[in-house]
Amino acid sequence: MIGRIWKGLALAALATSAPAIAQGNGNLTTKVEVEKSVPGQDGQPASKSYVTPDVVVPGDRVRISLTFTNDGTDAASGVVVANPIPPGLMFDSTDDQAGFGVSIDGGETFAPLADLTVPVDGSVPRPATAADLTHVRWKWAEAIGPGQTRSVAFFARVR
Repeated sequence: MIGRIWKGLALAALATSAPAIAQGNGNLTTKVEVEKSVPGQDGQPASKSYVTPDVVVPGDRVRISLTFTNDGTDAASGVVVANPIPPGLMFDSTDDQAGFGVSIDGGETFAPLADLTVPVDGSVPRPATAADLTHVRWKWAEAIGPGQTRSVAFFARVR
C-alpha cells in the first residue's frame, strides 16, 4: 500500500512541475526514466538501464531527457532549452556540459553551480548546493538544421 501511495505522489510530483521550454523554431519533448541496475552475467559487472517508472521511491535516480526537433525549414540557431527541477527531485548531474547552467532563483539567472551562492540572513552567502537548484538550462552555440534533433539529459534523485 505504501508503495502505491508513494507511486502516486512521486509520479504526480514529476508530472506536475512546469514544462521544459525551448527558445527556437521546433518541438521539445521530455522523457522521464528511472535508473535500474542490471546484474552482470558470467562474472561481468552490473550495468545500468533506464525504464519508464511504475514506482519511484526516495533515493531512486531518474534521468530526464530533453529532445529538441527543428520543425522549421531553416536552421534553428541560438536554441535555449530550460527545464525546472520538479519539487520531488534533487539535481544529481548531467553528462551534457556544453552550454550548461543551473539556477537557484526560479530560472531568472543561470551559471555553473560552483559560481552560485545563497543569501543567508545576517551572514555571508553560502555556496549553493544541488538541493538549492530550481532549473537547468542548455544554450546551444551551433545551429540545428531542419528536421534534425538534439538531446540532452540530466539526472536527479527522488526526495
